[in-house]
Amino acid sequence: MHLQININSMIKRLIFATILVLLATIVKAQEYVEPTEKWKVVEMKGINYHGWSFHQDWEVDFTVENQDGRFTPTDEEIADAERLIQKRISYVNRDHYNQQGMCPIIDEHMRMYRRQYVGFTNDRGDHIIWANFLWDDNLTDDRLASDILLTRGGCAHFWHIKCNLTTRKVYGLEVNETGDTQYLPRVAKPQPRISKPKGNKKQKVRKTGIIHTDAEKQF
Repeated sequence: MHLQININSMIKRLIFATILVLLATIVKAQEYVEPTEKWKVVEMKGINYHGWSFHQDWEVDFTVENQDGRFTPTDEEIADAERLIQKRISYVNRDHYNQQGMCPIIDEHMRMYRRQYVGFTNDRGDHIIWANFLWDDNLTDDRLASDILLTRGGCAHFWHIKCNLTTRKVYGLEVNETGDTQYLPRVAKPQPRISKPKGNKKQKVRKTGIIHTDAEKQF
């Protein structure tokens, strides 16, 4: 009788120990593991905004004043920038440039625009977000996430602005001119030109620079 009780007790202990080992394994498996690869573009959604944050390594054809570097805007920084922009856009946009007739007044239609965000730092260490606002129902989310889209024409359906998160300043509003909308092609960096080697000489690589259009130089 005592032997049967001891066996049952041992079995219960063994089962309990096995359960503890399984639970420990499950908890360990659920621990967050830092990914080895980072997404270059992250979709951002808030109550009244929708956009994409571009990684600091993403090549862009424009800059900000006294630029010293780049950074990748986080969820919190995008939300902060949106609060500042939406709070102050009516004052910054008080002249309603290119917002007559069929062109919308941008601060009255903020929800209609999808955004693209690029982060810069200046020589004082300030964090500045360049925000691109686009209102085009024909644009797919995939295209908006594929690259920074610069446009000509379309009036107030397209505009961009800068927000300094450090100084809390919203400035640099630029609204497109009137006319038909044109999406500006990105000027791709030319591939290195490799000369034909002579004899046993090694190949020489001549690096060519990036050619910017006049429209790109103004940003």
